[in-house]
Amino acid sequence: MLKRTKKLASAGLLSCIVFGSLLPAGPVHAAASAPPAPSSIRVDNRPAGTSDLVTVSGLSAGDEVKVYADGGAASPIGSSTVSSGYSSTTVTVDQLGVLGGHIYVTVTQPSYSESRRIVKSFAEEPLSVPPAVTSIRITNRSGGANDQVTVRGLHVGDVVKVYKDASKTKLLGSSTVASSTTDGTVISVGQLGAEEGVIYVAVTEPGKRESRTVEKGYDAEPRTGKPQIDQIRVNNERGSNDHVIVSQLQPGDIVKVYASNRDSSPVAQAIVASGASSVEIPMALPSTGDGQGSIYVTVTAPPLLESERISKRYNPEPVTPALAPGMIVVTNEQEGTSDHIEIFGLSAGDIVKVYPTADATYTLGTTTVTSDSSLAVIKIGQLGKQAGYVYVTVTSASGRESSRTVKSYAAEQAGLAPSRSDIEIRNVAGPNDTVTVIGLQPGDIVKVYAEEAAAAPIGTAIADGTASAVVYTALPETGYGTVYVTVTRSQGEESSRTPKIYAAEPLTLPLSPNNINVKNVTDQNVDEVTITNLKPGDTVKLYEDAFSTQPIQTAWGSEAVATVPEGSSVVTIKRLQLNSAGGKLYVTVTSPERRESSRVLKAYEAE
Repeated sequence: MLKRTKKLASAGLLSCIVFGSLLPAGPVHAAASAPPAPSSIRVDNRPAGTSDLVTVSGLSAGDEVKVYADGGAASPIGSSTVSSGYSSTTVTVDQLGVLGGHIYVTVTQPSYSESRRIVKSFAEEPLSVPPAVTSIRITNRSGGANDQVTVRGLHVGDVVKVYKDASKTKLLGSSTVASSTTDGTVISVGQLGAEEGVIYVAVTEPGKRESRTVEKGYDAEPRTGKPQIDQIRVNNERGSNDHVIVSQLQPGDIVKVYASNRDSSPVAQAIVASGASSVEIPMALPSTGDGQGSIYVTVTAPPLLESERISKRYNPEPVTPALAPGMIVVTNEQEGTSDHIEIFGLSAGDIVKVYPTADATYTLGTTTVTSDSSLAVIKIGQLGKQAGYVYVTVTSASGRESSRTVKSYAAEQAGLAPSRSDIEIRNVAGPNDTVTVIGLQPGDIVKVYAEEAAAAPIGTAIADGTASAVVYTALPETGYGTVYVTVTRSQGEESSRTPKIYAAEPLTLPLSPNNINVKNVTDQNVDEVTITNLKPGDTVKLYEDAFSTQPIQTAWGSEAVATVPEGSSVVTIKRLQLNSAGGKLYVTVTSPERRESSRVLKAYEAE
């Protein structure tokens, strides 16, 4: 086509000469070169760092190719001339850009002017194929070791990068595939963190742009399994001598105790010693005002992370049992003599405090029981002429201060009270108790009161010719107690009340398990229990457990109770419904005028 254009141009010049008249004088322009066909232009838009190439074919030696950025640019962005013996040439361009676009190409043939510009579109720089999510494996390791990301399915020369975010602002690690392997390429990424999260992975193939990122989630670092409730035992002692014991552990395990579920630092911790399976942690337990509360315990088995916290409630510090009113004697002496309070039945080291009211913060007096005594005596200046009340507590070595026991006291009196040594008390089970007073005069009236300030007596009697009186009554306490005794002489006033402590009702001795025989047979409702070595009048009861208040029932619907008849030492309780698989019974005996014995455990075999 170019040759045909040249011939046409020569023919036109000859035509002007033949007709004998030359054109007017003026500038003469060379004919324009033929532009390249778009199909003869190939554009290689290569990644950054590598020059892009524009190749034009179908040319002749000496043809010059120019490449322009747009249709109106004055200067080309690159040019090249076809070498001798070639029909194509390649123009090197710095960078056309990441995205696709257009360039403009011209050809200038020797002796001809530059052709018009031919627009040529080009594609964006080639993008690498991202890795498949399933080809990525993340190892989030604990103990400070570097975490790893493994990517499979790559080729030699591929560059794999791991980012913290999808925008690729923070690179965690990268690696170049040096050789083909089915195990994948491993990238070390330092520490991803203890908690679960997400990373972003991209691949760059040779000659291509980096691929888009692929999101991949990873699990949290492996944690130690949290301890179970029954592995933890809390001993909440008085003061700061508390202990937390955790069992079923391994040597080297680290146990931490926290005051709350949010505290960053533990209040105590310990390591399980070599060869041990438990650890005891001494500490002062955090507690509320009533002494109870919760702790939160974790276990760390290196190199695993610390376990989740488990809550463990603990009971309040033990409280010293309150005093029984019968253990307290208040003597309200006449003015000029100190009043005194006596407390019986204590232990060495017990601290006794006397308060004027139920909520007073100050005491009337306090004392500590000495090592050689069970009695505490507190002297007080004067309680007052009138009757009133004091409030007494005791604090033992192993418990907090007890609740306050209210104790009434009588008004000051000047009458002749009976001596304690002249008072004898017989406290038996049931209502047949007696208070005997000697050293009287015939006609003296003896009254017995349950409380020092009680208005009415619980019993009264008149001394006979033996100079003694016996008061029949039911004493108010089955255990340790105190009664108050007065004497009123003929035409005289009632004396002051003399306190007299009495012992607890006698307790029946418990049975021996060897004297209990259980017959557990397959026939329905014919099981029976036989108890030997008893005395006439003894009453035997069968209980299901150590705490039930009622005996078990027989097949007849009655209670499993029997009394030894006269002339016998054996009793049998029949028609029982015992457990066919075997079990346990709790048996008591109650002798006449004695309290029920403690319960004796008796195991029986299966039918």
